[in-house]
Amino acid sequence: MKRLYIERFYLNRADDEYPMTVRIILQMKDGVDGHLLEEAVAATRTRYPYLCVKLGVVRDADGSEHYVYHDNPRPWKVTDSRHPVCLCSEEANEHLMAFAWWDDCMALDFFHALIDGTAAYRILRTLLYEYCRRRYDCGLDSAGVWVAGDIIDETEWTDPATGPRPTSIHPQQLPERPKVINLATDAIVPLADKKEVVQIRISEEQMMKRVRACGATPTSFLSLLLARAIARLHPESAPQAPTVTVAVDLRHTLGTDAAHHSQVGGLFLSFGQDIQGKNFEAQVATFRKMVKEQTYPDNLLDYFWQTQGRMDRVEALPTLEARYQAFAPTNQLSQQYGSCMFSYVGKARLGAAEQYVKEMRTETDSAYMIVVEVSAAAGIFCISFMQRFTTDVYLDTFLDELHQQGLTYEITDRHPLQIAPIADYRGGWIKEPEATDEEAKNEYTLIDR
Repeated sequence: MKRLYIERFYLNRADDEYPMTVRIILQMKDGVDGHLLEEAVAATRTRYPYLCVKLGVVRDADGSEHYVYHDNPRPWKVTDSRHPVCLCSEEANEHLMAFAWWDDCMALDFFHALIDGTAAYRILRTLLYEYCRRRYDCGLDSAGVWVAGDIIDETEWTDPATGPRPTSIHPQQLPERPKVINLATDAIVPLADKKEVVQIRISEEQMMKRVRACGATPTSFLSLLLARAIARLHPESAPQAPTVTVAVDLRHTLGTDAAHHSQVGGLFLSFGQDIQGKNFEAQVATFRKMVKEQTYPDNLLDYFWQTQGRMDRVEALPTLEARYQAFAPTNQLSQQYGSCMFSYVGKARLGAAEQYVKEMRTETDSAYMIVVEVSAAAGIFCISFMQRFTTDVYLDTFLDELHQQGLTYEITDRHPLQIAPIADYRGGWIKEPEATDEEAKNEYTLIDR
């Protein structure tokens, strides 16, 4: 049994509307062999014993409830359907992640309380290696891939939130941000009932040539184009400004690069009137400056430990339901800090098996009316544009921004957003026996070979 800490941020928030789950899809150059994929998933599972868990709840002597992970010896679920299974349920063998395949696609569905995008990329590298060496080349090079038989260091499962807090943190003072254009309340078109996903495909060579030419990074470049698109549609918005919430990996700052946990912070890139009047290169420079300021190590440390402090205070509430109710306003509050969400984990670097991949896509949801996930693999930038509007006006304006930068894009697919639901994990739990001290000590030190 493992008591949960960093995971509480997602466990206290997730519900039917926003399940905090993510789907990453690998589209292969050939049709997927379901039998070989099942073998590859089974082999991958042996490399990540600390992810073979199920969610549970224990109660203190005073009745206070706490989330825990119990070992889950059941196999990871693999289904031959595009429809995702319900995580944390019997349908997923009680796991917090599952796999699916259809046609030429394979997918990983995961609960953000278990892993984040960086950790998911590691799992997919392992899975792809195990699959492709069975399907194409038994001598496939495993360089850069975590594989079964590795010595698994405790840094992979050690929770950053259980480490020592810095005795002093000195964040830099950041400029005051303008008020945010809230697209949940002030969009220029009606909201739809559900989100739709639009997949946009751009050559990596073409994208990086333009990004480098204007002194940007993929994150600063694409987040700026998002902000510019919103600004064009809200010309009379001042003093409110388009603000892009950007996900940022905290691993390097925390010194926990190997850990699998969801170590994600947020940056807020505001496109105020003072920036809108500059030329494009100056706008890029300003966005990069904001990124640099907000990723100053002590600012990120302050962000992380303040979040953990809030989780500790919420933990003082005795029941899971009370903590969920305490978090109920979070989604609406987030809309006051950002107009949209942007996330780019980085180039996938799938190893030698990447030659068999056509493209990679990421789909998820949040309280924002626009969520953009960017994946880069097999020489392709795939921009997953998730929108909740009755017309394409925001999408079309963003696409026009791409066009103005000389980028040639292709819309390869669009469909209703469908990510994995989660079971009702706030009720009906049966307390399992607690592990002895020796069992707890050795819980994740054994490797199946």
